[in-house]
Amino acid sequence: MNRVLIYGILNVTPDSFSDGGRYYGVDAAVEHALSMIEEGADVIDIGGMSTRPGFTDVPEEEEISRIVPVIKALKEKEPSCQISIDTFRAGTARVALEAGADIINDITGLMADPKMGEVIAEYKAKAVLMRDGFGNPDEGWEVMLQRTVDKAKEAGIEDDKIVLDPGVGFTNTREQDIELVNAIPDMIRKWGYPIFLGVSRKRVTAEFYKGTTKADERVGSSIAMALYGVSLGATEVRVHDVKDTYAALAAVARLKGEA
Repeated sequence: MNRVLIYGILNVTPDSFSDGGRYYGVDAAVEHALSMIEEGADVIDIGGMSTRPGFTDVPEEEEISRIVPVIKALKEKEPSCQISIDTFRAGTARVALEAGADIINDITGLMADPKMGEVIAEYKAKAVLMRDGFGNPDEGWEVMLQRTVDKAKEAGIEDDKIVLDPGVGFTNTREQDIELVNAIPDMIRKWGYPIFLGVSRKRVTAEFYKGTTKADERVGSSIAMALYGVSLGATEVRVHDVKDTYAALAAVARLKGEA
């Protein structure tokens, strides 16, 4: 098993679906980020606006005001920390990169803001690009991801900076989510870019429990889906439960004689 990068989720919002409000404040956010780094996170993925289904939009100024103080405080505490910013706005991306962020994670695949690709290319930032997250999933992952790839190339984003996200959770059905995970080998064959998988605590992970579950009770199925995705070729995973995900990946590597 190749080295898998773990992105620890840090929502500095009052309304995220799993942990909304828990880390809404610079001190609490930085403390949680440092804890995730200690547990094995390679990257801290900071979001200043919830993008769960039915999310409430917030002004760009508000999004920036939530994330920039966290970026600066975290870089001050841990200068080597890699920071990803979960945003689809070019203005937010620019300010975040100026403040010390390293990666832009755009769930719309450069489709929401026509200037996003230019900003990423200008700063030579790594780009995690999802198939058009605001598009219609029934159009098919191949068409949607190709559109994102074409957009990235037009903007001048270098190939070695591009990572593709299948977009689990941004679908119409749970069957489509499972189809996306199973299509990872086809995505790698078609484009050759690293694959980023974000399944942690999403609706599809609730399918495997008897009865109802709260989002933070879906650790087992979240890790199982992440491990399965990695077995198919994903090399980056976005998770809430860093400690357990790190241990699960390490255990599999050891059992396979790769660590």
